Amino acid sequence: MKAKVNRKMSKATRRPYDSSTRGRATPPSPKRAKAETSQAASASAYVTPSPYMPMSIPTSATGAVLYRDFCMQRVKARYPTIKPCNDWELLYLTETKIEGTVEEVYAELDEEYIGDIREYGFEACERMVADHLASYIEPTGMKPLPKEVNKYVYIRSIPDTKYSIRLFPGSISAAEYCLDFVDSATGEPVNSPFEFELWAVENPETPWLSMPVTMQMRSIEYAHGIKQADILPGHEKFILRDGLTCVLIRPGKPKIQFTVPVRKLPDQAKAAPEDVVILDLPKMID
Repeated sequence: MKAKVNRKMSKATRRPYDSSTRGRATPPSPKRAKAETSQAASASAYVTPSPYMPMSIPTSATGAVLYRDFCMQRVKARYPTIKPCNDWELLYLTETKIEGTVEEVYAELDEEYIGDIREYGFEACERMVADHLASYIEPTGMKPLPKEVNKYVYIRSIPDTKYSIRLFPGSISAAEYCLDFVDSATGEPVNSPFEFELWAVENPETPWLSMPVTMQMRSIEYAHGIKQADILPGHEKFILRDGLTCVLIRPGKPKIQFTVPVRKLPDQAKAAPEDVVILDLPKMID
């Protein structure tokens, strides 16, 4: 996850924590995960929510989302049987992988919460977590809701199939756009539904502005060493770049070419009218 932060300096609650509301006996010591699998490593670098609990993509060109919203969706997908009692637990569960029973997870939350309050004080923790959850991050790979479209999310059908290509924005700071495949009827994401190759190529209209060489594009999961059969259903995605021209090649089928939209950077510095004179020239000549 690109927006990783210092966990110890950003945890708190909206209100005092009352562990007695859980109604459980003291459980054995919790089991913290020593290392995550390659699937989890991929998720930590690029957001990979459950296809059954999709995250709504931001509707702005920046690709930024409120961190609180991201945390709520991530905890639902990672801990379907755990309900955070407060903001501190929400943040801790988002940024820490805990293994064990429900009782063991709650035991670790209790222990860590008490430790943070003793170390930083309740008011300081409350302030830090509130500020952090109110911040924005630019996660790349956060998939839209099924059939969600707007000026930044595009779905285009693939001839002779029941599937479509979907483009959706990632981090604008890194000029990243994302691609996945969806079922045209339901809008649900699917993994490589047919045999194909995806290539980045020169833009035939402006080859001097595009990539000087062609290259085959691989999914993020492939780049992280995850075998195709091990990719969770609907999680596969490709990271492209703003303005990149791509060709989808299928055996015995016509090639499909498209160019990724280019987003204008927000609040980009502009020269004052008196500092520049813009000449009226055509952008393209036949």
